[in-house]
Amino acid sequence: MSVITIARAVKSGGRDLADCLARRLDYKFLQNRDVITDCAKKYNIMEEELIRKLEEVPGFWQRLTKEHTRFLVYVQSAVVDAVKCDNVVYLGLAGQIFLTGIKHVFKLQVEAPFEDRVRRAMKELNMDKNKVSEYLMDADDKRSRWVKILFGENWRDLALYDLSVNLSKMSIDSICRMVVSAMDSEEFKTTEQSKTALNNLSLECEVRAAFASEDLLWNQKIGVIANGSNITLKGMVKNNKIEQELVDIASKVKGVTNCQSNIVLASKQPKGGIWND
Repeated sequence: MSVITIARAVKSGGRDLADCLARRLDYKFLQNRDVITDCAKKYNIMEEELIRKLEEVPGFWQRLTKEHTRFLVYVQSAVVDAVKCDNVVYLGLAGQIFLTGIKHVFKLQVEAPFEDRVRRAMKELNMDKNKVSEYLMDADDKRSRWVKILFGENWRDLALYDLSVNLSKMSIDSICRMVVSAMDSEEFKTTEQSKTALNNLSLECEVRAAFASEDLLWNQKIGVIANGSNITLKGMVKNNKIEQELVDIASKVKGVTNCQSNIVLASKQPKGGIWND
């Protein structure tokens, strides 16, 4: 039992590969729209608003808005929650980043030459070559900027993946058989340790989502570490009141039995300077 995440260039054939893998492995096929629907229901927000904000790329020098930060935390929580059942192929938003560090998650990148993508898009979208080329270049630019600005990553960085495939070199069927074979290896099988890591990540996401829901706390840079039902908070805040609010909110999250604060008050941080001893 495993989870497969697929990141792909627009119109590269990644969706067909995801469908092939889900059928061959008898896994659930989870797509962006499924996650957005679940996320909207869970956090009582409009799907259209969530989609609009997720598709909006902030400028490089712009600060992330409350909605950007909040919705990203919500979506990660929804993705992690959705894959906890195991046996899932996830074709969608930032799976290779949201699920970093989980051993039984196989991260796959799908690419194809630009001209191949143009031909596929012309057929599927019934558009002429110039319009399709412009559409794909714009989509590539937005995706690259989106991942870079929101996560500080280059989505084409091979270090984010376990396997990168080029659909101009191999057929979908051949790649599908190769990935299915990889799923039989010990490296990607679900273990008690990897299930625990995923459950810990799930609880961390729930706590971060609870913080993000608070208008006065959404922008606090607080690290959340889960170990079973125990939560540890790390970071820096301005005063004891904010620290206590964070502890109180985390303690009320379902699944948390104990919350320890390792938060440092900004006023107690030593001030650096060239004249200090």
